[in-house]
Amino acid sequence: MIMLIDTLADRYKLLPSEVLTRATTFDVMVADTVISYRNELEKRANKEANPSKYTDDELLEIVKQTRGES
Repeated sequence: MIMLIDTLADRYKLLPSEVLTRATTFDVMVADTVISYRNELEKRANKEANPSKYTDDELLEIVKQTRGES
């Protein structure tokens, strides 16, 4: 939560105390969405694998192939 307040304060050039009194849930939603989107773009740029996209059987098969097992 502290990081979110800091992010909003930095974006809107406000003190954190001003963010606490003036920000709405919409501001929080927008900040959360933007942070998630930027993180996803960074992962794509670094070509990081997302294990949650694979089933357990697929992951096991990848491990077996990596170890040279069949």
